[in-house]
Amino acid sequence: MCLGLQLRSMPNYPTHSRWGRVGAVAMALAVGGILYVLFEAVVLAGAGALGAAAATFVGSIYPDIDHHRSIPRRKATRAFRALVVLGVLSLAALGWAELLAAVETTGVDLFGGDLPAPPAVLAGGIVLLVAAVAAALVDPLIGLATDRHRGWTHSVLVNVALTAAFGAAVWVLTANLPTARRVAAVAVVGTFFVGALLHLGLDGEVI
Repeated sequence: MCLGLQLRSMPNYPTHSRWGRVGAVAMALAVGGILYVLFEAVVLAGAGALGAAAATFVGSIYPDIDHHRSIPRRKATRAFRALVVLGVLSLAALGWAELLAAVETTGVDLFGGDLPAPPAVLAGGIVLLVAAVAAALVDPLIGLATDRHRGWTHSVLVNVALTAAFGAAVWVLTANLPTARRVAAVAVVGTFFVGALLHLGLDGEVI
């Protein structure tokens, strides 16, 4: 009887995070290797590998963010905040030249070119502000979006749709960047779904 109960029990946070780390290493190697083979860019491959590792791990614990006031919820929220901040900083780094140009143009329009600080400082401040606001909104938005445990966050189809929508948004937002960087950004988004699939697989919700 005890064995049967153990077999039917759902994996806990340590189990999901352990497999999330395994998946993170695997996807980092895969994405980094593929990017290097395709574009022969060491820095891009390294950045893609790091992003893939982070996205995969966060994806592996994210479905349980609908478990309110639980340890997994708190840890998943912190990890999701980290991913949001990483995403904002990554997009800013990829489009830094464009961001600087926008700050300089806005400075001319608002201050006649006499900026209160160097454009790089202003741009960095804007990026940090956006990252901080986005991170602060994670928990309230999760609370609004999730009303019960094992709801839409545990749906394969919903996660496919969300990943596709987010990937498309990233592709559009990086339209002015080189193709290699755009491919790397979308690949990182895709690894988030791989992590979520690991979670759902352990929960027996893939099929």
